Amino acid sequence: MNYKTIQYTVEGKVGIIRLNRPEKYNAITQELKEDMLHVLGVIQNDKTVRAVILTGNGKGFCAGADLSGFTGPMTPFDVENDLKLTYANVVKRIKGLHKPVIAAINGPVAGAGLGLALACDFMIMADTASMRYAFINIALVPDAGSSWFLTRAVGYHKAMEIICGGEKIPAEECKKLGLVSQVVPVADIMTAATELATKMANGPTAAYVSTKKVLRYAVTHGLNDTIDKESEEQALNILGSDNMEGVQAFLEKRKPEFKGKGFDHS
Repeated sequence: MNYKTIQYTVEGKVGIIRLNRPEKYNAITQELKEDMLHVLGVIQNDKTVRAVILTGNGKGFCAGADLSGFTGPMTPFDVENDLKLTYANVVKRIKGLHKPVIAAINGPVAGAGLGLALACDFMIMADTASMRYAFINIALVPDAGSSWFLTRAVGYHKAMEIICGGEKIPAEECKKLGLVSQVVPVADIMTAATELATKMANGPTAAYVSTKKVLRYAVTHGLNDTIDKESEEQALNILGSDNMEGVQAFLEKRKPEFKGKGFDHS
């Protein structure tokens, strides 16, 4: 379907979401959140799409919330309700997609836009792009999950420094901090993202999903519980058709042809 604030296309097995408010650096409105919730639901249920790219049109990835959209009186309850029921659900849907998600950070990303980017499984960043925890500059705290992702990536003290500093973090510094996996020339950002997405789309999708679950679980659980979680996920994948194909291909010394299926995934 056609969306007003995003564009969604499918190329082969790869779904591409483009935030599409370039004149506002893809700042987030209520309509954009609703469009994102809908398209993520469509992607979750589309078994032909086995990898996803999230990027922005124009010069920016996402500038965060569109502050010009706040009109009329608001109460703390209104704000909390919006963050919990809309922003949070967009981030959770990205994080919980049953396929790998790649953020192609084509330009500056700030504020709540960081939650969208950091919720992805892989992040590729243009050399001209930057991240900015700009909340503190208008006397706010991070939201949309951006504090959770940052703290787990860089630790408490570095996260405090970044958040309370409110300064731009250039692409190369983001890579050094482990926030992104690749930095490429801005002209090559979609090429690099598409190459990775295509590789993922032709891989063992169910095993990728289980890996996401295990790693997310490990962040907040101890060793014994994580071993149990690994065992649960391994049991599902070891009986799956992709594992059988992988083993057979190894024995026959050929490249496996994965269908993206585990034991209980289809």
